[in-house]
Amino acid sequence: MSLLDHPTRRLALVGRLAETWVHRPPSPTRVVLDVTRRCNLRCRMCHTWRAPSEGELTLSELDALLSSLPRLVWLDVTGGEPFVRRDAQELLGLAMQRPPALQVLHFQTNGWATDRIVEATAATRAQRTGVELIVTVSIDGPPSVHDAIRGRPGSFERALATLRALWALPGVEVHVGTTITPDNADAIDELLECLLDAVPGFHARRWHFNWAQVSRHFYGNEHVRAWPKVPPAGLLSRLRRRRGPPTGLVELMEQLYLLHLEFVQRGEPSGIPCQALRSTLFVSPEGELYPCHLYDRPLGNLREHDLATLWASPAVAAARRDIEALACGGCFSACEAYPALAGAPVATVRQTARRALTLWNERRAHGPRDEIG
Repeated sequence: MSLLDHPTRRLALVGRLAETWVHRPPSPTRVVLDVTRRCNLRCRMCHTWRAPSEGELTLSELDALLSSLPRLVWLDVTGGEPFVRRDAQELLGLAMQRPPALQVLHFQTNGWATDRIVEATAATRAQRTGVELIVTVSIDGPPSVHDAIRGRPGSFERALATLRALWALPGVEVHVGTTITPDNADAIDELLECLLDAVPGFHARRWHFNWAQVSRHFYGNEHVRAWPKVPPAGLLSRLRRRRGPPTGLVELMEQLYLLHLEFVQRGEPSGIPCQALRSTLFVSPEGELYPCHLYDRPLGNLREHDLATLWASPAVAAARRDIEALACGGCFSACEAYPALAGAPVATVRQTARRALTLWNERRAHGPRDEIG
């Protein structure tokens, strides 16, 4: 059972989120912390490894940042590949220890350095047993597809070995993350069969999808050919059926995300207000604040200003107004969908009820959409 499914933990998380339902809190409740642009792989959909790697926030600077987040309940640590940092284990220890209100620590990895990743995860788990620890291992297809996308032979076997080892760790919730592109869209069902065969106990409920995005400040892929803005027809509904009924809070959030994404795919606006700069923000490896991983709007650097000053600054307030007006372009990316769903409960319930009823009526009339025709 996930820690978040214990009543007291769930109540604590909801209590923290409730503040954001009525007003903008004086500090963020969720942060995506990009700790490095470096990566040992050469993925087709992400070119962060091409960017200069100088100027990363040091461990002491990250310590100061993490210590300045009194309301933080959910922290995502990402890269690049976090484990190319020699101090990755110490960094994750600080991430687990410093924010006093933390309920969830999540980090992703490409799984190449199995021994380092497993050792650091076990040590991080031991730091603070009351915080949910979620690890996502990125796997983008069956062996040949994954290795071609990731640009390094053996990437699939390394990632699979890491997945298996993490799966055996007690107290760690392990997921597979797959980024959908034209290179792997036709191999998704085959990948699921590989995972079910290779990892005893694996279930589609532990499988998370991302859709390839373009971002200059995060992916460094603004010159890559445009990715489809929506997944292939029928893929979302098939995945929702394979996942089955959610058995916990995180699984419920994923099912809601997939449900609403299906309607965004059809051309509808999400109808669920984004929480970027209301309760969430993104920090680059060099300490620059952005609204999120996609909106390329730098708002100030933590080496020049403390977080509280930036959070309350006119530049952040202006950016927030533009986000509310969808001047950012609007999106329903996975990274922003979770806090949107949790931060706007009235809109989430209203849109969920309407869309679930629409799907039910469609299924009665025609069968599943991916089977029509």
